[in-house]
This record gives sequence, C-alpha cells and structure tokens, in this order.
Amino acid sequence: MRRKSIILATVGIGAAALIGTAGYASAQDNGQPAGTGASHEFICAHLSEVQKLQADHLTLVGDRLALLNEAKTAAEQSGNTKAADRITNRIARVTDRQTKITDRQQKLAQACSAG
Repeated sequence: MRRKSIILATVGIGAAALIGTAGYASAQDNGQPAGTGASHEFICAHLSEVQKLQADHLTLVGDRLALLNEAKTAAEQSGNTKAADRITNRIARVTDRQTKITDRQQKLAQACSAG
C-alpha cells in the first residue's frame, strides 16, 4: 500500500509540474497582443471595453502599491526590518506588473491603430 501511495504521489507531482510548465509557457507574451486574424478584428472592435478593463486593473495595482508603501513605512517606523525588506520586494513586483500593464496598453493601441 505504501509503495502504491509513493508512486501515485510521484505521478501527481510530475503531472502538476508538466501542467504548470505548459501554463507558464502559454502565458508568455509573444509581442502581438491582438493577433492577426479574427481575434485581432474582435479585440479591435471591442477596444474601448478592453481599454476600460486594463485601466481598472491599472487602478487596482496602483491602489495596491499605495497600500504597500504605507505598510513599508509602518514597518520601518516600528523597526521591523525583515518585514520592510519583504514589503520592498513586493513593491518591486507590483511596480513591474504596473509597467507590464502600461506596455500592454500601448501595444494594443498601436496594433489596433495600425490594423
């Protein structure tokens, strides 16, 4: 029974790693946000809706960044350097996400104006 459990656990972990890798690879940005065929036409036809969603996401990320800055200030004032360092790392990730959203907005606008 124990050997069967170990084998099943190993297979499950391997499958999860394979699915995670496939999901990561499919989520990578290939530089063409709107594609070239029917998806390009659909996205450009609904450009205002997509831009609104992106703007909402950017607002959410900006609000999260403001809260993280407040939390960092509070951690520094209380002398908790470990928490301040973790929050600084989080701020860097959120700032990177904010940059990616802005870049995506610009690529989308260029793709639909050129098409």
